[in-house]
Amino acid sequence: MPEALVKGETHSSKKDKQALLNLDFTEYDAVFREGYDKDYFQRDIDSLYALFAIGHLVYGATYSRLYHSGDEFKRQAKRQGLPVHDRIDAAVYETYEMVPRWQRGGLFLISPLFAGLILGFVVQPVDWVLSRVAPGILGELAFAGVVLTLLCFGFVWALAYFLLIENRAMYERDEVMAREIVQIVETNGYESVLISCGGNHRSGISSYLREERWEVKEEATDSLLGKLLHFLSIKRLRQKWSDQ
Repeated sequence: MPEALVKGETHSSKKDKQALLNLDFTEYDAVFREGYDKDYFQRDIDSLYALFAIGHLVYGATYSRLYHSGDEFKRQAKRQGLPVHDRIDAAVYETYEMVPRWQRGGLFLISPLFAGLILGFVVQPVDWVLSRVAPGILGELAFAGVVLTLLCFGFVWALAYFLLIENRAMYERDEVMAREIVQIVETNGYESVLISCGGNHRSGISSYLREERWEVKEEATDSLLGKLLHFLSIKRLRQKWSDQ
């Protein structure tokens, strides 16, 4: 019977990164870390998917400024001779297709409203300052404003997608990752593994592994912000309601 420690984390938390580095890797046969295939061209490109891909890139570039890379964690595991499996999540195109077509259409219609709202918080103060400091430059920045609008639209599209994922497709991603872990463990004959994943994936992955008769131990995120977000998450509330 395989054993697993499922360590939930908040990706931007230094505490979680240090907690992972402090673990005794000699107890495990392999390490699994949440990660996905970033090849955007595994499906036909249509207008909505192209917009999602743009937003996904903008979201990734923005979030990476806060994300505490797991490279050090993976290097430490490899130094101790452990194989690291860090592409266990659904691919980008699979994540896109987890949201039903009718929701994609509705999201396309409402995203400009959110994009305009976000841009308003950024553009209006800048416009106010430039109109008083360098009014002649506003016309020259018109093209940049159009580009910024498209990027922001894409960002909001992807962000709204992730909010929808929290409601439905997050469960599907849990199952995708858990199935991939089970398959790799069975193929390689691992007996004990460490799984590092986002805090909201921890319970879903753990539940699936227990159904496969694994012995599972869970550890929550060490981040206070992560614990608060998990407490407020739609997924946790839905799970609590279903358990009752």
